[in-house]
Amino acid sequence: MNSIESAIMDWTAIITRLWMHDINQFTRTSGLSFGQMNLMLHIHYRGACEVSGVSDLMQMTPAGASQMVERMVQQGLVTRNEVPGDRRIRLVHLTRQGEEMVQGCIRLHEKWVHELAETLSSDEQAEAERILMRLTEIAGRS
Repeated sequence: MNSIESAIMDWTAIITRLWMHDINQFTRTSGLSFGQMNLMLHIHYRGACEVSGVSDLMQMTPAGASQMVERMVQQGLVTRNEVPGDRRIRLVHLTRQGEEMVQGCIRLHEKWVHELAETLSSDEQAEAERILMRLTEIAGRS
């Protein structure tokens, strides 16, 4: 592995660890499970998902995924709605309360990102922004 590959590996490992820490910290203080927050973040960033797809996303049995979604419905975090024209498909959407929970978790992470960015000079910020935007563009195609 060359030096840029090693640097990217190190960066992604740190970012993943810190984001997971923020999610865990938020879930502990808000009474949610990591799986529940993970599902809500997925819906926030990707949009509604099928109940049947939750088991694949969460790597759990369909029954376990269905039970988790049902608990989240009862907690007021998500809704399950039939797709017009195909009653077999039910989509899971965030409720206002669920979106507020997600926003709280994101704000915790944004605080860390802001503090990190503030440690860079203006020139370093501009260079980092350019490089990170390019890497995001390339990775987004994968």
